[in-house]
Amino acid sequence: MPFSEALKLRVKRRAAFQCCRCREFGVEVHHIVPGEDGGPDTEKNAAPLCPNCHTWFGDNPKKRKEIRQTRDWWYEMVEAKYGGREDSSAKKLDELLAEFRSQSANEAERQKVLSEIDRTLKLMVKASRLHENDSPGEVAAKVDRVVTATRLGDKVHANVHCKNCGTVIGLLIGSNTCPNCGAPI
Repeated sequence: MPFSEALKLRVKRRAAFQCCRCREFGVEVHHIVPGEDGGPDTEKNAAPLCPNCHTWFGDNPKKRKEIRQTRDWWYEMVEAKYGGREDSSAKKLDELLAEFRSQSANEAERQKVLSEIDRTLKLMVKASRLHENDSPGEVAAKVDRVVTATRLGDKVHANVHCKNCGTVIGLLIGSNTCPNCGAPI
């Protein structure tokens, strides 16, 4: 069974969209232990590999331990370099929403989870450069950006889409503006 799209995105983001073995961009999310060998569709069993490394090492059972160790080390390097704050907040929100959906009708429990979701959302908004002192116009300008992207670090953005000129870029490094029209990210 394939990984969910949400899980694939989470793995790719944790790896800064790079292969955990060779650091190439354009990764696939690979099952370390294949499903036919009993491997689950979980983040613990997922590794970000480029197509080349996937071909060369992905089907080799002797490389599973090495792939897992390399993945874990690469995640540590990415977190040290980029901080991983956005990913951990998004993951926390996903967990809270799943908990909320699975709970019974106990109102007190639901309110507790809702307040935790609210707190997590506020942290995510804070991390997204919105500030409590922003005027409504400033908030609208920041929220309704012409360019949408996932910020991985200063001047490092993934999934860039400029609504102004139509530019779409998988990974943009070295700029906080659209390379074609100059719109701010």
